[in-house]
Amino acid sequence: MVSSGEAGVAWGREQRVRVGPYDVRWREAGEGPAVVLVHGLGLSADFWWRNGPPLAAAGFRVLAPDLPGFGKTQGPEYLSVPDQARWITGWASALELGPAAYVGHSVSCQTVLQLAAEHPERVTALVLAAPTGDPAPLRLLRQAVGFVADPVFEPVGLMPAVGEPYVRAGFGRWLRTWLAAGWHDAMEAAARVTAPGIVILGHRDFVVRRGFANSLAAALPGGRCVVLPHGAHAVVFDAPDEFNAEVVAFLREVL
Repeated sequence: MVSSGEAGVAWGREQRVRVGPYDVRWREAGEGPAVVLVHGLGLSADFWWRNGPPLAAAGFRVLAPDLPGFGKTQGPEYLSVPDQARWITGWASALELGPAAYVGHSVSCQTVLQLAAEHPERVTALVLAAPTGDPAPLRLLRQAVGFVADPVFEPVGLMPAVGEPYVRAGFGRWLRTWLAAGWHDAMEAAARVTAPGIVILGHRDFVVRRGFANSLAAALPGGRCVVLPHGAHAVVFDAPDEFNAEVVAFLREVL
């Protein structure tokens, strides 16, 4: 097991690997069972700096890639959710990464659900933080209203953390990726998942409907929905200590 300091130093080093036509950046720290952190829409591997090192110090090998077109990794104009899942599979294969627990945030929860549904042999557990994919009517309209309202409930420090990657990705890529995710059936994917899973929300998350979070958790083997006392939609950033503790407890329980 690495110390917190060692995990922080390792996490600060950018690594790259070739996946198809793209030179993909990722971060990594720690030793032990593998845990892959997949960032939300418009963000990058850098967004996990409050989670990666602490999880590594808790006894896990933690990895976080940029999705194609985001962060410091080149990519197409957009990728659908199934395409993102296939790309994550290619990245894991390039690293010769075996079965791992996958942690998604927001839209990337749909990606890791799809990955677990299509490649159960690759996924040991799922953590879905503030998941999108609610099949209720007007899903994108309700998400959009939630996204607009969300900054009111987020800490001031979130703005610099998301501003640079959003600008780097560009509004067009962000919008096309979001619209494509609106066609993905998260509940159908969840019904095919065989790995244990947990859904984690911040109590001020007005993007994710609580009923959907509960239904999604119920669809996963041994699933449960945990609502943290703090945090909004960016719960992994807003309430890192609470979030990390839930993730560590869950992974130690199921791995």
